[in-house]
Amino acid sequence: MNNKINRLVVGYIETNCWLYPLEADESEGQPCIVIDPGDEPDQIINRLKELNWVPRYIFATHGHYDHVTALPDLLEAFEKGAFGPAPKPQVGIHSKDAYNLKKIKPDILFEEGDVFGPLKILHVPGHTQGCVAFLDEKTSVLFTGDTLFKGSWGRTDLPGGNEEMIYQSLRRLLSLPEDLLVLPGHGPASTIKEERVSNPKLAP
Repeated sequence: MNNKINRLVVGYIETNCWLYPLEADESEGQPCIVIDPGDEPDQIINRLKELNWVPRYIFATHGHYDHVTALPDLLEAFEKGAFGPAPKPQVGIHSKDAYNLKKIKPDILFEEGDVFGPLKILHVPGHTQGCVAFLDEKTSVLFTGDTLFKGSWGRTDLPGGNEEMIYQSLRRLLSLPEDLLVLPGHGPASTIKEERVSNPKLAP
Protein backbone atom coordinates (compact mmCIF):
# COMPACT_ATOMS: atom_id res chain seq x y z
CA MET A 1 0.00 0.00 0.00
CA ASN A 2 1.08 3.59 -0.64
CA ASN A 3 2.80 4.41 2.63
CA LYS A 4 1.46 7.94 2.61
CA ILE A 5 -2.14 6.73 2.89
CA ASN A 6 -3.37 6.30 6.45
CA ARG A 7 -6.04 3.78 7.40
CA LEU A 8 -8.02 3.80 10.62
CA VAL A 9 -10.51 1.07 11.46
CA VAL A 10 -13.39 2.70 13.33
CA GLY A 11 -16.64 1.62 14.96
CA TYR A 12 -18.04 -1.78 15.83
CA ILE A 13 -18.60 -2.61 12.13
CA GLU A 14 -14.89 -1.90 11.58
CA THR A 15 -15.18 0.68 8.83
CA ASN A 16 -12.06 1.80 7.02
CA CYS A 17 -11.58 5.56 7.39
CA TRP A 18 -8.92 6.68 4.91
CA LEU A 19 -6.73 9.76 5.23
CA TYR A 20 -5.39 10.68 1.81
CA PRO A 21 -2.72 13.39 1.42
CA LEU A 22 -3.02 16.14 -1.14
CA GLU A 23 -0.17 18.05 -2.74
CA ALA A 24 1.42 20.28 -0.14
CA ASP A 25 0.98 24.02 -0.44
CA GLU A 26 1.94 27.05 1.61
CA SER A 27 -0.69 26.47 4.28
CA GLU A 28 0.20 25.18 7.71
CA GLY A 29 0.04 21.40 7.88
CA GLN A 30 -0.27 18.79 5.14
CA PRO A 31 -3.63 19.11 3.35
CA CYS A 32 -5.59 15.89 3.02
CA ILE A 33 -8.94 14.27 2.35
CA VAL A 34 -10.80 12.27 5.00
CA ILE A 35 -12.80 9.47 3.39
CA ASP A 36 -15.63 7.74 5.30
CA PRO A 37 -15.36 9.06 8.87
CA GLY A 38 -17.53 6.25 10.20
CA ASP A 39 -17.08 6.59 13.97
CA GLU A 40 -14.57 7.30 16.75
CA PRO A 41 -13.96 10.97 15.89
CA ASP A 42 -11.33 11.34 18.62
CA GLN A 43 -9.22 8.65 16.99
CA ILE A 44 -9.47 10.38 13.61
CA ILE A 45 -8.67 13.81 15.05
CA ASN A 46 -5.72 12.48 17.06
CA ARG A 47 -4.24 10.75 14.02
CA LEU A 48 -4.58 13.91 11.94
CA LYS A 49 -2.81 15.90 14.64
CA GLU A 50 -0.03 13.31 14.95
CA LEU A 51 0.56 13.54 11.22
CA ASN A 52 0.12 17.32 11.15
CA TRP A 53 -2.48 16.84 8.41
CA VAL A 54 -5.37 19.23 7.88
CA PRO A 55 -8.49 18.06 5.98
CA ARG A 56 -9.57 20.16 3.01
CA TYR A 57 -12.37 17.74 2.21
CA ILE A 58 -14.39 15.13 4.09
CA PHE A 59 -15.91 12.72 1.58
CA ALA A 60 -18.36 9.86 2.02
CA THR A 61 -18.52 6.97 -0.43
CA HIS A 62 -22.17 6.63 0.60
CA GLY A 63 -24.54 7.66 3.34
CA HIS A 64 -24.80 4.67 5.68
CA TYR A 65 -24.26 5.59 9.32
CA ASP A 66 -21.08 3.52 9.64
CA HIS A 67 -19.44 5.82 7.08
CA VAL A 68 -20.58 9.24 8.35
CA THR A 69 -21.17 9.02 12.13
CA ALA A 70 -17.99 10.95 13.05
CA LEU A 71 -18.68 13.75 10.59
CA PRO A 72 -20.48 16.17 12.97
CA ASP A 73 -17.73 15.88 15.58
CA LEU A 74 -15.01 16.47 12.99
CA LEU A 75 -16.72 19.64 11.84
CA GLU A 76 -17.22 20.75 15.44
CA ALA A 77 -13.51 20.26 16.08
CA PHE A 78 -12.75 22.76 13.32
CA GLU A 79 -15.23 25.24 14.74
CA LYS A 80 -13.51 24.95 18.13
CA GLY A 81 -10.08 25.61 16.62
CA ALA A 82 -8.61 22.11 16.94
CA PHE A 83 -6.80 22.67 13.64
CA GLY A 84 -5.84 26.28 14.22
CA PRO A 85 -6.94 28.87 11.67
CA ALA A 86 -7.60 26.27 8.94
CA PRO A 87 -10.95 26.76 7.19
CA LYS A 88 -13.65 24.17 7.75
CA PRO A 89 -13.31 21.33 5.23
CA GLN A 90 -15.85 20.87 2.47
CA VAL A 91 -18.20 17.92 2.91
CA GLY A 92 -19.03 15.82 -0.15
CA ILE A 93 -21.55 13.06 -0.82
CA HIS A 94 -23.71 12.00 -3.76
CA SER A 95 -27.06 13.78 -3.97
CA LYS A 96 -29.00 10.51 -3.70
CA ASP A 97 -27.43 9.75 -0.32
CA ALA A 98 -27.29 13.29 1.07
CA TYR A 99 -30.46 12.79 3.15
CA ASN A 100 -28.42 10.51 5.45
CA LEU A 101 -26.45 13.49 6.74
CA LYS A 102 -29.60 14.79 8.48
CA LYS A 103 -28.75 18.25 9.90
CA ILE A 104 -25.51 18.69 7.96
CA LYS A 105 -25.79 20.37 4.58
CA PRO A 106 -23.08 19.06 2.25
CA ASP A 107 -20.94 21.58 0.39
CA ILE A 108 -20.51 19.26 -2.59
CA LEU A 109 -23.03 16.92 -4.22
CA PHE A 110 -21.08 14.45 -6.32
CA GLU A 111 -21.91 13.77 -9.94
CA GLU A 112 -20.33 11.22 -12.26
CA GLY A 113 -17.01 12.48 -13.60
CA ASP A 114 -16.50 15.31 -11.10
CA VAL A 115 -12.89 15.88 -10.04
CA PHE A 116 -11.79 17.17 -6.63
CA GLY A 117 -8.06 17.41 -6.05
CA PRO A 118 -6.63 14.17 -7.47
CA LEU A 119 -9.87 12.20 -7.13
CA LYS A 120 -12.33 11.48 -9.93
CA ILE A 121 -15.88 10.57 -8.93
CA LEU A 122 -17.33 7.31 -10.26
CA HIS A 123 -21.02 6.74 -9.54
CA VAL A 124 -21.37 3.04 -8.68
CA PRO A 125 -24.90 2.44 -7.32
CA GLY A 126 -26.19 -0.85 -6.01
CA HIS A 127 -25.28 -0.93 -2.32
CA THR A 128 -27.09 2.42 -2.12
CA GLN A 129 -28.42 4.65 -4.87
CA GLY A 130 -25.69 7.20 -4.21
CA CYS A 131 -22.59 5.02 -3.83
CA VAL A 132 -19.45 6.45 -5.39
CA ALA A 133 -15.85 5.36 -5.81
CA PHE A 134 -12.90 7.75 -5.80
CA LEU A 135 -10.23 7.18 -8.46
CA ASP A 136 -6.75 8.70 -8.46
CA GLU A 137 -5.45 7.80 -11.91
CA LYS A 138 -2.03 9.32 -11.26
CA THR A 139 -1.21 7.13 -8.26
CA SER A 140 -3.38 4.15 -9.32
CA VAL A 141 -5.54 4.19 -6.20
CA LEU A 142 -9.26 3.38 -6.09
CA PHE A 143 -11.44 3.87 -2.99
CA THR A 144 -14.43 1.59 -3.49
CA GLY A 145 -16.51 2.09 -0.34
CA ASP A 146 -18.97 -0.75 0.14
CA THR A 147 -19.33 -1.58 -3.56
CA LEU A 148 -16.23 -3.76 -3.96
CA PHE A 149 -14.42 -5.59 -1.16
CA LYS A 150 -11.53 -8.03 -1.31
CA GLY A 151 -13.21 -11.16 -2.63
CA SER A 152 -16.69 -9.80 -2.00
CA TRP A 153 -19.12 -6.91 -2.56
CA GLY A 154 -21.69 -4.81 -0.75
CA ARG A 155 -25.06 -6.13 0.36
CA THR A 156 -28.15 -5.06 -1.56
CA ASP A 157 -30.94 -5.94 0.87
CA LEU A 158 -30.99 -2.56 2.64
CA PRO A 159 -33.09 0.44 1.51
CA GLY A 160 -31.74 1.74 -1.79
CA GLY A 161 -29.93 -1.49 -2.60
CA ASN A 162 -30.29 -3.05 -6.03
CA GLU A 163 -28.78 -6.36 -7.13
CA GLU A 164 -28.65 -5.62 -10.86
CA MET A 165 -27.15 -2.17 -10.27
CA ILE A 166 -24.34 -3.57 -8.14
CA TYR A 167 -23.57 -6.15 -10.85
CA GLN A 168 -23.22 -3.32 -13.33
CA SER A 169 -21.10 -1.26 -10.95
CA LEU A 170 -18.81 -4.21 -10.22
CA ARG A 171 -18.35 -4.90 -13.91
CA ARG A 172 -17.44 -1.27 -14.40
CA LEU A 173 -14.87 -1.28 -11.61
CA LEU A 174 -13.35 -4.57 -12.73
CA SER A 175 -12.87 -3.09 -16.23
CA LEU A 176 -10.48 -0.47 -14.85
CA PRO A 177 -6.69 -0.92 -15.13
CA GLU A 178 -5.54 -4.06 -13.33
CA ASP A 179 -2.76 -2.32 -11.41
CA LEU A 180 -5.21 -0.19 -9.42
CA LEU A 181 -4.91 -0.55 -5.66
CA VAL A 182 -8.40 -1.18 -4.25
CA LEU A 183 -9.04 0.41 -0.86
CA PRO A 184 -12.51 -0.69 0.32
CA GLY A 185 -14.89 0.49 3.01
CA HIS A 186 -14.26 -2.63 5.11
CA GLY A 187 -11.54 -5.24 5.23
CA PRO A 188 -8.12 -5.52 3.58
CA ALA A 189 -6.86 -3.90 0.40
CA SER A 190 -6.79 -5.66 -2.94
CA THR A 191 -6.12 -4.89 -6.60
CA ILE A 192 -8.30 -4.92 -9.68
CA LYS A 193 -6.14 -7.71 -11.09
CA GLU A 194 -6.75 -9.87 -8.01
CA GLU A 195 -10.50 -9.21 -8.00
CA ARG A 196 -10.87 -10.14 -11.66
CA VAL A 197 -9.58 -13.59 -10.77
CA SER A 198 -10.91 -14.23 -7.29
CA ASN A 199 -14.10 -12.24 -6.74
CA PRO A 200 -16.98 -14.74 -6.94
CA LYS A 201 -19.33 -12.10 -8.31
CA LEU A 202 -17.34 -11.79 -11.52
CA ALA A 203 -14.63 -14.45 -11.59
CA PRO A 204 -14.72 -16.86 -14.57
